[in-house]
Amino acid sequence: MGMAARTDMNMGLMSTDMTALPTKELLILQNWFSPSFPIGAFSYSSGLETAIARADVHDRDSLTAWLDTVLQHGNLFTDAVFLNATMDGNKVNDLCLALCASAERYQETTELGASFCRVIHETQKLDLPGGLAYPVAVGLAARQLGFDRAATVAAFLQGSCMNLISVAVRAVPIGQMDGQACLTSLIPIIETASANAMTTAIEDAGNFAMAADLCALEHETATQRIYRT
Repeated sequence: MGMAARTDMNMGLMSTDMTALPTKELLILQNWFSPSFPIGAFSYSSGLETAIARADVHDRDSLTAWLDTVLQHGNLFTDAVFLNATMDGNKVNDLCLALCASAERYQETTELGASFCRVIHETQKLDLPGGLAYPVAVGLAARQLGFDRAATVAAFLQGSCMNLISVAVRAVPIGQMDGQACLTSLIPIIETASANAMTTAIEDAGNFAMAADLCALEHETATQRIYRT
């Protein structure tokens, strides 16, 4: 799924009218949110594994509906709000961590944040503080590098969708063509979620995707599981 997904990612950024950005910036963002970026994102499902086990997500349409919800009302939207706020110079890490709806959600964002900081230190020579939530770590790095906020938020959301689609491709399984069709159909939703996240005040941050949160909570006690969250 990697090469095709990365191609679709370019389509998403282009459709947000980011084609005037420097090529280097686009390439770095593409790398950060590529499945090959070594932060271990492939080992987390954000509760999607539970939804698949319950047959709530069982085909392309149900996967698309699931991702639509978390993009516009769930943890992905909240993450985008905090990423944008961080790039705007706000200190939101404590609030971002406090709004994690489950222990595994907290585990996922802190472990990804630590891995991202480690890779960024080695590759971009940026020193970021410890204990960061993943979107906050991304926001700090992008801010230090002077990246465009709209492009960074859109790339972050599409990269998150790419990871969850890859979970469904393997675990449902839905197949790579259906995975690509799902990703393509989500581009306008990603654009809408990105725009809304960039105009949402910090004090209004929050999510209302109860099924996704409950699946994340249920995953904590699952006896058979492939993914860490």
